[in-house]
Amino acid sequence: MSRQSSLKMAAFLCLAMLASSLAAGAETPAQREARMKWWTEARFGMFIHWGLYALPARHEWVKNHEKISDEAYQKYFDHFNPDLYNPVEWVRAAKNAGMKYIVITSKHHEGFCLWDSKYTDYKAPKTPAGRDLLKPLVQAARAEGIKIGFYYSLLDWHHPDYTVDRCHPMWGNKEFMEKAKGRDFRK
Repeated sequence: MSRQSSLKMAAFLCLAMLASSLAAGAETPAQREARMKWWTEARFGMFIHWGLYALPARHEWVKNHEKISDEAYQKYFDHFNPDLYNPVEWVRAAKNAGMKYIVITSKHHEGFCLWDSKYTDYKAPKTPAGRDLLKPLVQAARAEGIKIGFYYSLLDWHHPDYTVDRCHPMWGNKEFMEKAKGRDFRK
């Protein structure tokens, strides 16, 4: 990952944490102190960045950087079957390494969900994997006393009403952008 990408990711995560704390309401100084104490002591955790983009094996922004259409990206959905996925083993390895928490990408910008969302069919249970992949990870983490969190992107390039902005993989494709003019981001 380039320095610029790392800085963008750090800025995004800071904004996401600020937004979540604002959405949850203002915390008291004591609550903040307790939260920051845990964070300072935890120090070491695992970020599992995982989704359909794992199949082309280049990076999580592969759809955007390589301007891949939904139709061309569909092959990754059609073949997504993590046969070596073993959340119990993953969590035990994290714990044995001294990790105190795990954060997993529950949905990235491509719009693919690792759980059984009622809002989309673009999810793991509809792939050859055929199941919710987050629930067993949450259960394994809780069984081992490891905190678990979720990275969830509000961007959703797969959603039919997601507007074609500079982050959209089809940005610059005049034909696609013309067809997408009527999209309503509020939906």
